[in-house]
Amino acid sequence: MALSGCKSWKAPVPVDQVDFMDRARTEEHKGLRVTVGVPDRNQTKQIFGTSLYDSRIQPVWVEVENRTTNEYSLIKSGMDRNYYSPLEVAWKRKAGGKKTKAAMREFFFFMDFPNPVLPGETASGFIFTDLDEGFKGVLVDLLSDHDVVSMSFVVEVPGLVTDLKQREFKELYRDIVDIQSEDELRMILASLPAATTDKKGENFGDPLNIAFVGDPQNIFSALIRSDWHVTEVTYAASNWKTVKSFLFGARYLYSPISPLYVFGRSQDLGLQRAIVQPFGQFQGRHSINTRNHMRLWMMPYRYEGYPVWLGQISRDIGVKMSKRTIVTHAIDPDVDETRNGLVGDLAYSQALGAVAFVKGSQRSDAEDLHYNLSPDVYYSDGLRAVLFFKERPHALDEIRLLDWEEPNRTKERMKALQDFKARTE
Repeated sequence: MALSGCKSWKAPVPVDQVDFMDRARTEEHKGLRVTVGVPDRNQTKQIFGTSLYDSRIQPVWVEVENRTTNEYSLIKSGMDRNYYSPLEVAWKRKAGGKKTKAAMREFFFFMDFPNPVLPGETASGFIFTDLDEGFKGVLVDLLSDHDVVSMSFVVEVPGLVTDLKQREFKELYRDIVDIQSEDELRMILASLPAATTDKKGENFGDPLNIAFVGDPQNIFSALIRSDWHVTEVTYAASNWKTVKSFLFGARYLYSPISPLYVFGRSQDLGLQRAIVQPFGQFQGRHSINTRNHMRLWMMPYRYEGYPVWLGQISRDIGVKMSKRTIVTHAIDPDVDETRNGLVGDLAYSQALGAVAFVKGSQRSDAEDLHYNLSPDVYYSDGLRAVLFFKERPHALDEIRLLDWEEPNRTKERMKALQDFKARTE
């Protein structure tokens, strides 16, 4: 009640007078031209006269120009299965007396995207989605009687200080090598470093167990839609957000992750997948202490015209004391399980065109056991998963399984588990 009393509704500023379209993205396919824009916190408050971001609601502006002879409808749940109706948003942000509330309902209803989009016409409006900071992944699915047209967008949302925003990718490499064949790609990926290091390059950290190949738009759209979020760099504000999340369960999906190094530099992009619930609900994965981490480095290679990324994925399963940092996260020792889980998850996202496994990651078993920088023990078959991204939707039965290496052979895996158990007991 106290919070609702603080809400107010100011006169909205017309959309065309708020400058957020400089970050908009446009795609064309099958006679449909689609533009997607995402206003930031302040721009949203200008457009709607109230702070939707405070209610963790993010409006996404969509314009569809229909140059076909078919009628198309935008599938709103494809953009966000938890999307809000315009009158629901008006109720959540209600303010003032009876006339003001009625005016808010009318205004939000008017701002909604109008379905359907008739042949030869252009429609535009907002879809009200869950809040994503840093970058917003948007999937636009347009349905007609004869066809479904799908497009993916990634739109920058100002406000977070991330690794990605601090990296000048054009300055990383003087020359980019075009890989000519699948065999050459396989050999290059197998020759890359096996594990991350500390800043001085003296001690080895987590194994480099993933590689991505594809259009960045398709890669990052798939990751964002699979609940991966970019991470903030460490500074005073992000530290305080992390403390609040740890102590009180405050929602903070962008908590910084520690820098690890490859090629003499920290990760180009840090991501995490976490579910954080209100205070008192720490069961299951509903805590900042249990989250998946991913770090990616862009490589000086292109395959079939697309960039190649090398990376590392691990799963936090709790916290422990550390000599270096007092408190640190403990990882699941079975890093292959986390790696394989990512493959399955992105396959279900209908974003993968092919999957392969290649040698080159750090093998760790009872005979040659390895630790990361925490130090946490881990074990692995020494393979890295190579994921080839395509424009969605790409069905499961259309994914090619490249015959490079076979991960986790059952007999070898069972023996490794038994040896590991005997070694650590």
